[in-house]
Amino acid sequence: MKTFLAAVALLIFFAPISNAQERPIYLTGGHLVDVVRGEIYEDIGIVIEADKITGLFFDFPFNEQRIPENAQRIDVSGKYLIPGLIDLHLHTQNFFQDVEIDREHLYRLLLKSGVTTIRELDREGGVRRPQAMFQSLRDKIAIDAGEMDGPNIIVSASGMIEQAPGFPKAIRTEIVNNAIEARELVSDYAYRGAEWIKFYNYGDKEVVKAVIDEAHSHGRKVWGHFAMLGAAEASRLGVDSLEHTVALIQDALDYDDSISMTDIGYYRRFRLWTEADEEKVIKTLEVLVENQTPLIPTLAVQNIFVDKDKLARQNADIFRYYQPEILEALSAPESHGVDEHTAGFDFAQYDPKMWGESINVQARMVAKFVEMGGLVGAGTDFSPDIYPYAPGVSLHQELQLFVKGGMTPLNALRTATTNAAKILGWENRFGSIDVGKQADIVALNSNPLVNIESVGDIHTIVKAGKVFPVAELNALLLAGRE
Repeated sequence: MKTFLAAVALLIFFAPISNAQERPIYLTGGHLVDVVRGEIYEDIGIVIEADKITGLFFDFPFNEQRIPENAQRIDVSGKYLIPGLIDLHLHTQNFFQDVEIDREHLYRLLLKSGVTTIRELDREGGVRRPQAMFQSLRDKIAIDAGEMDGPNIIVSASGMIEQAPGFPKAIRTEIVNNAIEARELVSDYAYRGAEWIKFYNYGDKEVVKAVIDEAHSHGRKVWGHFAMLGAAEASRLGVDSLEHTVALIQDALDYDDSISMTDIGYYRRFRLWTEADEEKVIKTLEVLVENQTPLIPTLAVQNIFVDKDKLARQNADIFRYYQPEILEALSAPESHGVDEHTAGFDFAQYDPKMWGESINVQARMVAKFVEMGGLVGAGTDFSPDIYPYAPGVSLHQELQLFVKGGMTPLNALRTATTNAAKILGWENRFGSIDVGKQADIVALNSNPLVNIESVGDIHTIVKAGKVFPVAELNALLLAGRE
């Protein structure tokens, strides 16, 4: 009975949000953070009709006639309005240890943190399993139709070109043995609806070139690690985004460290950043700049190896809103967490301090890449089976690491807005607050250009014209609990 009454109360509670979609919305009194020009414009009004921004002007009396008469006014006075955040590297799945994941609940957690667009790779994928992406495609359709709450979804092929990281080349050839098989697999993924094709680590130049060429012929894009080939060569071949920082040091290590990559996998390679020749890394970065190849560093996920307990404390608030049975399964001592997710490698053998030092070096080089004219996008490598990593707030932590490495708050914010939209090829739809673009807007309580941590201090989220005050979204996430 209590659950039923709570559900009825929520229906009443959220009625204004649903009704708002049937008439224009007017955001009044906000401070627009122009991520393109790096300026802040105070007292701005924004008109939203359906899912688009149709008016953007100073919220002064002489502009009153520009506001539709039937508009619902949402007061965001004194709030800082940024574009909806984009996470370029995120994984989903349907189950964790036999517990079904409520995917809409997960998507609402992302919205709560201001994440309105994700590039999603389903973790249920594997050898010759392109059908694994179907759940993401179904979610995308439901969200776009307004039948489910969630971010915009950019769907990646779930099956793997090459083999998953951490395995010798001999095993990955069970997926593709040559360029002909690679083209066939890419074509199949494209036909089934993949917008991006994911490549992993192992592959010679011929196979990688075939994957990129075939994907582009279908109007699709390619992202991946390319740890064996190296970032410079992958960039020359035309890859559309480089994931993680591992491939950047392929040519910057001594022989013993470099050759060890062959069998033990790429994960420990992150820790080897402290051993890399930085002048050689810069040479690789110059190739990326020349070819305009984007980099998605995913630094925050490595913090799990530095201090899991500290990360659990930092993420305690978001875990209050987690699906209870999933949180229980994740935090149970027998849940293996990171070790299970990363193919069972024993990362405990590496000093956590070393991981922290490695992250600092990576963050500094990423900031250097931006100074050189490189394009950096924000992605978290979040997956529901990693604890205590958390959706949404992980993106905030990524931006904080960028600033710690030397990026300005503005450039860090761009990695999750304008840069991310450009990398996706959707800069005409996402990435900035402009007339004609989708109404994805996050109202912050404080100025992110002064303190990047402000991206986590959220008042209201607007996604495709639908308004989600944080307080109401929190209530929705907690609905049905005793």
